[in-house]
Amino acid sequence: MNAVTSAPDEPVDYRASTDLVWTEKAYEKLQDGGDLHGEVISRDSVMASRVWGPCPRCSHFIDDRQTLTALANLMGVRGSGPDAPTGTTGVRFAQVDVSCGCTDTHEGAPAGRTGCGISFRVELPVQDPGASTRS
Repeated sequence: MNAVTSAPDEPVDYRASTDLVWTEKAYEKLQDGGDLHGEVISRDSVMASRVWGPCPRCSHFIDDRQTLTALANLMGVRGSGPDAPTGTTGVRFAQVDVSCGCTDTHEGAPAGRTGCGISFRVELPVQDPGASTRS
């Protein structure tokens, strides 16, 4: 197998990369039935994300959690509201940048660094658990 689809027991060298291929692989893994999962939850004006599952490159388990509130406008939240694109259905989306944070040390990684070195972006619908109970 090649490095893109390797199983966790196959060695994958460290390589810093933000290549679009990792975003595309993450998108494939997020699709229905995929093994990568993600969510963005907005509660009381605090927005947080979680992306978990196998890394698109090394396949080791990652569990990335971020608070996006301070970065919401910088991270490209889009959807409903006065600036929403025409035809928007009221669903907001947030772009989240994720780096492999698996706990494995990959060959060639800088001292003390874990993960295989890649970063990717996912776009996830924002869930607002309290929205349905508001009047």
